[in-house]
Amino acid sequence: MGGMLATRFALMYPEATEQLVLANPIGLEDWKALGVPYQSIDDGYQSELETTAEGIREYQQSTYYADTWEPEYDRWVEMLAGMYAGEDGECVAWNQALTSDMVFTQPVVYEFGELEVPTLLLIGEQDNTAIGKGRASQDVQATLGRYDVLGEQARDAIPDATLVEFPELGHSPQIQAPARFHEALLEGLNRQ
Repeated sequence: MGGMLATRFALMYPEATEQLVLANPIGLEDWKALGVPYQSIDDGYQSELETTAEGIREYQQSTYYADTWEPEYDRWVEMLAGMYAGEDGECVAWNQALTSDMVFTQPVVYEFGELEVPTLLLIGEQDNTAIGKGRASQDVQATLGRYDVLGEQARDAIPDATLVEFPELGHSPQIQAPARFHEALLEGLNRQ
């Protein structure tokens, strides 16, 4: 949710923001308005308590890495699974439930037109992130998380935006193809 937080910061403190860089940000669509049923924080917490390394890996493979997997991705799974399995696992689950609720109920998509700073969008088009997608009907699920479309919509909504697309990459292009990602990032930062 770094992109949502960065966007919110730039909206609240434009005088302190020189430039905004968003790498596959969530919040590019309003899932509730598109038909994803709301989940209470308590239900989200119970769901988070059931988080496993296997479930994290399956989610990341299908969402973050466009159905590919490299052994070096396991460290990200182990890090997150370790947080849930640690002595503060219940606190992690509660905080994740609160975070998911915030992401679901406070999308930034409606405020993109208010951004006053140059914005660089770095988008892996195979990303399909959509919070709560599993709670939606299959018809609705098929329409959500289309970053190949959402990236262009965000570019068009943000007054001074540059879009760089990675057609074959997912939610984490900086991990899947770091050299290409960093080249595009540095070029974009220099262009602004």
